[in-house]
Amino acid sequence: MKIRTRLSLQFLGLFTILLSIVLVAIYFVVADHWQKNFFKQLEDRAYIVGHNYLAEDNFTYAEFQEVLRKFPRTLPKEQIRIYTLNFNPIFIAEGDLKWDKDILQAVVDQNSVWFKHGDEYIFGILYKDNSGDYIVMAKAIDQTGLDALKQLRSIMLISLLIALLITFILSRLFAESFLHPIKKIIQHVQTRNVDTLAEPFSTAEMSRDEIRSLSEAINVLFERLHESFESQKAFVAHASHELKTPIAAVLGTAEITLTQERTAEAYQQALQAIIQDTIYTDQIINNLLTLAKLDQVNYDLSPLDFETFWWQTIDNLMLHHPNLKLNFVVQTTEELHKLHLKGNQQLLSLAVSNIILNADKFSFNQTIDLTLTSTPTTIDIEVKDYGIGIKAEDIEKLTLPFYRSSNAFPIQGTGLGLSLAFKIINIHQGHLTIASKLGEYTAVMIQLPKA
Repeated sequence: MKIRTRLSLQFLGLFTILLSIVLVAIYFVVADHWQKNFFKQLEDRAYIVGHNYLAEDNFTYAEFQEVLRKFPRTLPKEQIRIYTLNFNPIFIAEGDLKWDKDILQAVVDQNSVWFKHGDEYIFGILYKDNSGDYIVMAKAIDQTGLDALKQLRSIMLISLLIALLITFILSRLFAESFLHPIKKIIQHVQTRNVDTLAEPFSTAEMSRDEIRSLSEAINVLFERLHESFESQKAFVAHASHELKTPIAAVLGTAEITLTQERTAEAYQQALQAIIQDTIYTDQIINNLLTLAKLDQVNYDLSPLDFETFWWQTIDNLMLHHPNLKLNFVVQTTEELHKLHLKGNQQLLSLAVSNIILNADKFSFNQTIDLTLTSTPTTIDIEVKDYGIGIKAEDIEKLTLPFYRSSNAFPIQGTGLGLSLAFKIINIHQGHLTIASKLGEYTAVMIQLPKA
């Protein structure tokens, strides 16, 4: 069932319940008023009959003539009987209407009794006259009231049906108007493709409500998807290019070497070149696999002792790169063994190592400053080299896979080190920022939250 139909039916159901309650309440109020009014008429008839038969000597001639004038005005199917206190009928023969003695006794005890039996209204009074007390019993049917209530029920039923029909039509129009922005969003989404995802859905004319919030959220989602697709396209293009270069070099070296007989030394040089290109290709593939895992795998982050993590990372770097020149500066007043963070040691070591090795490579093996500081909430690591620096317009793009600053082209590299580090730091809910001045220095700041 469509939302429009469901909204219409829900609105119709609520309106039906509310209108039915109102109509029923009105009906019972009117019916109660008619009933009380007829009982009053029946009471008046009982007194008039009593006056006609029993109270001629209690009125003036003119008053009694008024009683006689009113006496013929009977109610529909009116039947009246007069009894003595001994329950004997007088003036009017009982005929087929005989009252139960219990009812007559109730009239004597309570002075008046009134009740309804089916469509018949019954009223009994204890009529007190100077000649004694009598019981007057009156019974009639409120035919006018029954017809009026029947007509009222018909009018209410027809009115209810007409109101429901109008309500359903209006609710459909309301639902159509309410869902129109959503239909426009659906049409916008259906017409988008990979190339047009970045085109936003216009929200300028919308009121500030949930529909506008939904539209803005969809625009943000599409923008992110567009950036993701663009990044993926760039990634594939760069990966293809970067992998083709060393593979072409390996094939070229092997083919040239095999064109003619060479000395053992020449073969060794060719094999050494092939090994270097193969190692470079292996680095690219490993980095690509790591990048893919970072996007697809949820890594467990466990508590880490910062001092242990830090020195194990540095020791491993120095073991495999003994020519590294590192200058340690500890500016925190906290003891290192009291610093803890939550993370994956292997990933964090990879991120820090990539940044330090980048600094060493682009400073041509100059001394690198490693500065440790801390705040109440973070552990900060600054890696600063004094090498070629980075152009200002390139700094924001360095975290993209395979992106390299134009002044770094002469230096061999995969262009994946910083993008790996950036993603790893993000996984750990940290921040990586870069500051640089061309030809003077590059400083990479890592901020990791404390555990």
